[in-house]
Amino acid sequence: MHQVSFDPERMKGKIITNTSLVEKQYLNEALSVFSDVIQSGLSVSPLIMLKEERGLIKVKTACSLTISGFLLKSGIPVRPKGGGLIEVIEREPVRFTDMLMYWATTIDPIDVLTAQELTDITGMMRTGNGRILGNLQEAPMLAREKIEEVLERLTSAEFTGVLELSEPNMNVLGVSVERDHMGIALVGGTNLVAAAQECGIYIRHESISSLTDVSEMRHIEELI
Repeated sequence: MHQVSFDPERMKGKIITNTSLVEKQYLNEALSVFSDVIQSGLSVSPLIMLKEERGLIKVKTACSLTISGFLLKSGIPVRPKGGGLIEVIEREPVRFTDMLMYWATTIDPIDVLTAQELTDITGMMRTGNGRILGNLQEAPMLAREKIEEVLERLTSAEFTGVLELSEPNMNVLGVSVERDHMGIALVGGTNLVAAAQECGIYIRHESISSLTDVSEMRHIEELI
């Protein structure tokens, strides 16, 4: 998070990315699913980087911790709390049904939940009801106005994914936050991969794997 150097106005600098490996013959199918997820508002950014490696295609996508890193570099002491599954009813996020705290595991919580095949992202896109991946961040309640300003800057650069910004000392999708803090619920960047796996596409995945310069990434519409 401290190494994020993204400038949304100039579209330069580094963001945190997830890395997926997919066989070349399944790339177009995977990108089609990715596009559907992005259009449904279940991803962080439409920017993607492709690179061929040993007969496989390495796909880099934006991680939601990029938003946390940008908040941090903007002077807001945001702190990741945990990752989990979010129940969605009629296209509205309702509650975290499962959550792993970052301090309680050495493995990324989102990767753990993805491996358990507990998501229903395609169902959410199709019917408005399902289970998506998301994570929870905490920040001091006095920073709320500043947080809203920073999120607007990110939105102008198509970096989205904020599901809920709580009131001070209030639960976020059923999860409590520390006293004098507020919560920020974000979509998980791994929703892209989880949806593809639901469609039967085999993808090897690693969350929070690297930093990537946005100038090396392209909008998914240019790749399909």
